[in-house]
Amino acid sequence: MSAKTKKLTELLKSLEASSEIDGAALVSSKGQLMATALHTDVDEKAIAAMAAALTAIGTRVGITLEAGPPKNIVIEGVSKIVLVRSLDKVSLIATAPAEAKIGMIDFELDKVTEDIKAIL
Repeated sequence: MSAKTKKLTELLKSLEASSEIDGAALVSSKGQLMATALHTDVDEKAIAAMAAALTAIGTRVGITLEAGPPKNIVIEGVSKIVLVRSLDKVSLIATAPAEAKIGMIDFELDKVTEDIKAIL
């Protein structure tokens, strides 16, 4: 594991430890997993590919509707919330329980985004 990957993984794990977020991953725009703090029962490669596709589709929809590229894509599921945060050429995926406060999660993602950009 490279030093950058190790730093990013530690950052994702600290995000999980200090907030309602219960899983996180960093994915390239090409669908390659860069760092992860997801649970072991998750197919990380599939999640990475789907997150990249979701970000690309969200960008296309935003541009078509003249809203610009998305900052966040939020999936409010029955048992979980999934946030996909676009950071230029990478996406940050975060999961949290359905009852979590999206505003607090968004705040935590804002903080960690700056740290991720500094590492990359």
